[in-house]
Amino acid sequence: MATIALPIHSIERRMRGGAQALLVRDGAGNAYVAKCVGNPQGTRTLINEWIVSRLLKYLRVSTPAVHALQIDRGIPGENLLEFQVGNRKIPISPGVHLGSRCPVDPARKAIFDFLPRHLLHKVVNLPDLILAFAFDKWVNQTDSRQAIFIRERSTAQTGKFRAYLIDHGLSFGGSRWEMRDGALNGLYHDRSIYDRPTLEAECHAAVDRIHQVPESNLFSIEEEIPAEWLESGDRENVSRLLELLCERRTKLHVTIDRALRQLHESDGVIPKALDGRRFLGALLLLACLPRSLAPSRTGVEIEITAMRNIEMSRALERGDLHLATSFDFTAQAGEEPANTYGAQIWRRDSSYFFRLYAKPKDGAGDQLLGEYALVVEE
Repeated sequence: MATIALPIHSIERRMRGGAQALLVRDGAGNAYVAKCVGNPQGTRTLINEWIVSRLLKYLRVSTPAVHALQIDRGIPGENLLEFQVGNRKIPISPGVHLGSRCPVDPARKAIFDFLPRHLLHKVVNLPDLILAFAFDKWVNQTDSRQAIFIRERSTAQTGKFRAYLIDHGLSFGGSRWEMRDGALNGLYHDRSIYDRPTLEAECHAAVDRIHQVPESNLFSIEEEIPAEWLESGDRENVSRLLELLCERRTKLHVTIDRALRQLHESDGVIPKALDGRRFLGALLLLACLPRSLAPSRTGVEIEITAMRNIEMSRALERGDLHLATSFDFTAQAGEEPANTYGAQIWRRDSSYFFRLYAKPKDGAGDQLLGEYALVVEE
């Protein structure tokens, strides 16, 4: 069955991440995160996103809907149709690419990369992240478990959030399309969500749900994959991949038992995800706090939240924030050339807003890595 591609009318900005995705909009103004053919992680990651998103929908797990997008030149923002690989700029070819529909308009409503631990209990579908523990073992998710959080619209759900599972491109070993059992792959960065007395029962219940996905539904996904994403021999490889998924279901209960045991044995180890930008951002924020707000002070609680929308930029335009400090720093990597980064911190009352960016050596302009909000509560 041929998949109809939705025409894109504008390209707004680049997104963070290894796939170098773009934020785009269709004629009705709907926003999508577009991952393109030929991206640095490989075109197969588009197929991975398609398959995993469809499977999660069958399992009734919150994840953005995926669509085929027709992106052509001659539209606003076409200058962004290129990949940056080292010092080279590689044009993105017009054609059919993958789009993940944004659950809300990022220009109107905040989308959070992660929530502070004390807010996780307000996530109405937290069990979806537990199901993902089992699901990611099934599909060999080699990345950490990614999710975004959005405030619920219903007035009855005031102060509640909904999680959406995102970034499935490194399932199936990424472009390698291989199945291996890595117990500590696919974990959410805050392992406190796994500290539940019912974790084992919930994970095995998730396996039972995975078993209930009909094989006919699983294999029908292959027919929906746009032909433009498939290279020679890929159709047969996709069929084999889906067959392997069926085979892996028969041993998934055993796989989960082993993964839970290894998770328990690794308790106390710093999650790999915290060794990246988020942890760096947290350390820089804490280092730049006034001494009077140092975290060692009794009764002071500090939480850091990452933002994925343009709310901060709009606040800057309105003049709501005041620049507190700005500085550059370098990160040495052995004998490798130093990477240069910049940081800017704004203040509003007792809240701090932090922007971390990379400074490419080719002078191509600063690359935004993350925006963070820090709130001090006494």
